[in-house]
Amino acid sequence: MAERENVEVVRLPDIDLRPNEASGLQRIEAEALLDAKGWDRGFWVVLDEVPAEECVAAIGHRRSADLTEGWETLRLVAEPSGDEGRTGDAEAVATRDGWVYVFGSQHGGKSGPIRTWESWIARFRESEVRVDADQARVTMDIRRLDLGLHRLVNDALREHGVDVVALGADSRAAFIDATIAGDADDAPDEEPASGRVRPDDTTINVEGADFRPDGSVLLGLRFPTASDGRPILVQLGDLEPLFAPERRLPPVEGFWLVDAIGRDGDMAGVRDLTTAGDDVHLVTGNIDSKAQFSVLLGDHPGGQHTVATHFVCTLPAGATGGEVAARAVREFPALPRVEGIELDADGEFFYVTDEDEGVKVRCTTLLSG
Repeated sequence: MAERENVEVVRLPDIDLRPNEASGLQRIEAEALLDAKGWDRGFWVVLDEVPAEECVAAIGHRRSADLTEGWETLRLVAEPSGDEGRTGDAEAVATRDGWVYVFGSQHGGKSGPIRTWESWIARFRESEVRVDADQARVTMDIRRLDLGLHRLVNDALREHGVDVVALGADSRAAFIDATIAGDADDAPDEEPASGRVRPDDTTINVEGADFRPDGSVLLGLRFPTASDGRPILVQLGDLEPLFAPERRLPPVEGFWLVDAIGRDGDMAGVRDLTTAGDDVHLVTGNIDSKAQFSVLLGDHPGGQHTVATHFVCTLPAGATGGEVAARAVREFPALPRVEGIELDADGEFFYVTDEDEGVKVRCTTLLSG
């Protein structure tokens, strides 16, 4: 791996979003929204233990305050439209053309099975967010995928010949066999997912997302990794047809295998990512947390202690997949749960972490060269 720059980050005050854990970080672009709160910068985060319409919050910084002070939170209360039914486990957020997109993990619990209510994508218009004193309101268009993205990615992994890490016996029993047996959902009134999962599938866990300049979407997978442990980015086509009357999932255009494994591990999953032109900044780390509950870590102990690290790589313009080298920017040896990364308009990186079930935001100056 390339030499690490090891630049210290600045610790900012804790951001209280209890009882939820924050995941993902995305810059707020709507100046009217920032002005309404008196913020000079702000970020969307997503929260994992609530339904889609309750899973978004904003973190903002008051104008004229020192960067280490003046941080506030704003919960988004969304009116759901589109598909009805249970949703949960939001793990990634991205923006494109004024839309804020939120992605469910498409995964399941630490001991399985795969859950259809984690299989969804939603969006809302940033310009339509209405702000009052302590909360914001908007209409959110929700698309339940019913494991459609699971099926799409698994089929594409085979078609593209991507050599992914094999599921261990316990993981296959927990995620694949249990789902096929009909144990996929906690909600008894939902359609069983067993027909959409095949015996040779792998579970997919989406933890990061952002758009490339051409409008294609990069999804960062925490699992699976490549067979040699490298993290995988899935490149999808335009999301617009999913929200049009035809409700069509975009095609998988390709896969990127990124040389981005941090210290103390032999495999790494994506925790979050953000794009800047053709550059992709991503945080990678362990493939799951809480080893005593995780069947994935039981089968793959080499992914338990991987140091969370911020890498940057450049994807060739016009290409849709391949192997790509990455440079390590900084690592977080004391912070295994870095959950979000974002570059703000002033060229500073911010990170959101989950520590002791709290949320912290960290920033550092953009590095060059």
